[in-house]
Amino acid sequence: MEQGYLIDTNVVSDYFSASLPEKGLEFMDSVIDAVPKLSIITQIELLCWKTDPGKEQKD
Repeated sequence: MEQGYLIDTNVVSDYFSASLPEKGLEFMDSVIDAVPKLSIITQIELLCWKTDPGKEQKD
């Protein structure tokens, strides 16, 4: 059986907003590349997740 990580919504949110420490971001890069497992609750929460337009960077 393949092992993986069950990722929580808060971790995904912190990852997308780059709120994790550098080592945490590097670890999450490797976890995301390995296709993490998400619970149905996390999937639903992420579907409802909205970004703060005031925090988005403009190019």
